[in-house]
Amino acid sequence: MICWGQRKVCGMLCKDESFCRCGIGECIKDFAKQDRFHWRETDLADAVHAANMRGQEFLHNLDSMIQIQSISKGIEYETQTKQSIERVEQQLLEMGYTVEMMEVKPTVEGSEQTEYVIFAEYFSSPAKTNVVIYGYLDVPPIGPEEQWTHDPFKMTRLDGMLYGRGVATSKGPIMAWIYALDAWQKEIGDLPVNVRFVIETSHYQGSQGLRGIIHDRPDFFRTVDLIIHCSHLWIADHAPMVPTSHTGYIYFVLEVQENKAASAEMTARTEHEPMSEMCQLMNSLMDIKNGVLVKDFNRHVMPPTHKDWDIICLAEVGTMEFKETYDIERLPYERTKQDYLKHKWCLPRLSIHDVLVNQPTSIRNLYKPTRIVSKFSVLLVPDQSMEYVRFLIKDHLDRAYRRLKCVHIARLRVIDQLAPLNESRHDIFRKSFKYAFNRVFECKVHIPDTITISLPIVNELRKFCMPTAHTLAVPFASVHHRPYTGDESISETMYGQNLELFLTLIYEMAMEAVDCKCKVEKDYCFKSGHGSGRDFRHVVDEGQHTHVILEMDAPPMTKKEKRETVKRSEDAKDVLLGDDRERTLQ
Repeated sequence: MICWGQRKVCGMLCKDESFCRCGIGECIKDFAKQDRFHWRETDLADAVHAANMRGQEFLHNLDSMIQIQSISKGIEYETQTKQSIERVEQQLLEMGYTVEMMEVKPTVEGSEQTEYVIFAEYFSSPAKTNVVIYGYLDVPPIGPEEQWTHDPFKMTRLDGMLYGRGVATSKGPIMAWIYALDAWQKEIGDLPVNVRFVIETSHYQGSQGLRGIIHDRPDFFRTVDLIIHCSHLWIADHAPMVPTSHTGYIYFVLEVQENKAASAEMTARTEHEPMSEMCQLMNSLMDIKNGVLVKDFNRHVMPPTHKDWDIICLAEVGTMEFKETYDIERLPYERTKQDYLKHKWCLPRLSIHDVLVNQPTSIRNLYKPTRIVSKFSVLLVPDQSMEYVRFLIKDHLDRAYRRLKCVHIARLRVIDQLAPLNESRHDIFRKSFKYAFNRVFECKVHIPDTITISLPIVNELRKFCMPTAHTLAVPFASVHHRPYTGDESISETMYGQNLELFLTLIYEMAMEAVDCKCKVEKDYCFKSGHGSGRDFRHVVDEGQHTHVILEMDAPPMTKKEKRETVKRSEDAKDVLLGDDRERTLQ
């Protein structure tokens, strides 16, 4: 067929509309890489200077956010959680973003708190990289008060440190991104990349609210090139780590119910009560000494490389610190730091979460439970097959059921699963990140081969993006500053350096040419945005010669035929390269 394109001037013979370019000079792939952007080093220097000059203003605003007790557990904090998300919404609106705030009612059993999600977009030009920045505003409970020497909901500045709940793990990173982009916009007038924000208030509840609504917004993610989120993976001084692999998971539910048809002789024995059989089945999965007991559990898993072992040895992480933080008496594989980190970062794991039993109303009642439900999960690493792991767990429990001669009814089912994500260690955005880190921190970025990071919501978001999209975990704080620790803190110097890092990172990303997205969104290259004077459509010089696009396979017309064609159609237009693409033929 002949496609006439959006402007009715194409006239290209093609198989379908996906092959039509609708006018050479209209699409970003018609321009050389160096002609698609005009950002200069001085723009970056001006933006960094502007951010430094506004540093105290940013810290004051961060203090006001820290004071909001947006704790993710407890309906009594719902009002303050909504206040925090509304404040961010207002700030993004003032920066020129298109903002949609969603209110998600609780859908998870045991949850009563309403969740809030922001989808915000700043679109500048179709020639620029599309970046999604994921962040969250909720914080975990403060825990025992003795862990805090400073007020957790007031940002304390002492001896060059910033203390407060969320300053290094939740509110601090996402607000730093907003401050950095605000500084660039106000100083330069436009952004070098197209930015979209996904901000939620249920991160510590498994992002259930966000996961329930992203499936209804595929258009928001369809043209995304990169997903950015922050991590606390400064594993040592001058040693940031940026993993390229994300873990997946499978959540199982095992139910044991009394078999009333079983013989009285069998059920009378203590070891054949429903609770006893449940305990024996769960104990068959793992123990504290040998870890996971499922046969071939680590099959298909790539062993740590020499590079990974160097990173593990470099990391300033110990088992004693972890046990003290989470009040754990004993850990599997705690003999050495290297053994512990290998199993924590590189290998799959099995975790038992909960055992649910209907309790009697009075403790004086003698009650033998007839139905017990246990929940456990398997953490998957790249190269593991979900189907194969499901088979292993089912086969292992089936063999254990027969070996233990269980008599009660046992049911196993999968309630949720997510495939692991493995990406290239040499993509263009990781190269940009290396340049940015070298500029700001003057240190080497460690990119491992098999070490993973666990943030399931990123895997979910990635499924809706461009096939060539990537994810990037930006180290924001030290590995010692975990979300559940007391006296959460970050140095004021590092917070300022992170602002500069974010500014430098978006500049470096803007220097990388992106592909045309017309195949995933029709006429994407015709979209207009906030960009003024920097759009790729204005890069062709006015004095450049223009050439008429001829219809495919059509013989060239003589001057006389061209004049006659114009006379027959007074509104006929040529598709021209350059700014004057639509001038009427004389």
